[in-house]
Amino acid sequence: MSQRAGSNRKRLLIVDDEPLVHRTLSRALRPHIDVVSKLGPAEALDELGEELAAFDVVLVDVCMQGDADGLDFYRHHLEGLPVTRRPLVIFMTGDERAASMIAGTMNVCCLAKPFTLAELREAMAEHLASAGSDLHPS
Repeated sequence: MSQRAGSNRKRLLIVDDEPLVHRTLSRALRPHIDVVSKLGPAEALDELGEELAAFDVVLVDVCMQGDADGLDFYRHHLEGLPVTRRPLVIFMTGDERAASMIAGTMNVCCLAKPFTLAELREAMAEHLASAGSDLHPS
């Protein structure tokens, strides 16, 4: 799907207002996928703009401080992208009931925090495997 020229590595955008989430996921995933972290929708839009479509996966928190939450970010900036340019979107939330509702009503993946790295890898694996990327360490 969306790769940088000359690179087979996939790209993950993390949009979450918790720096600990960024550090933990970046450290664990960086050996397998390029990771870019933004502290909220506004920062992601200001710094990335049209480049949002260049990511293979967007991991976005549902509840964030600020004017827009993860659902707004998805509806206004990702859902409208052409299917051929739209990254896989995985929501995450600390509310298990909300995770179930979002996954059921929006037909998207939503992980309940705390989730394991294995659960995140599994959620991304099918999409990325079809493009020839492996997120599992050797």
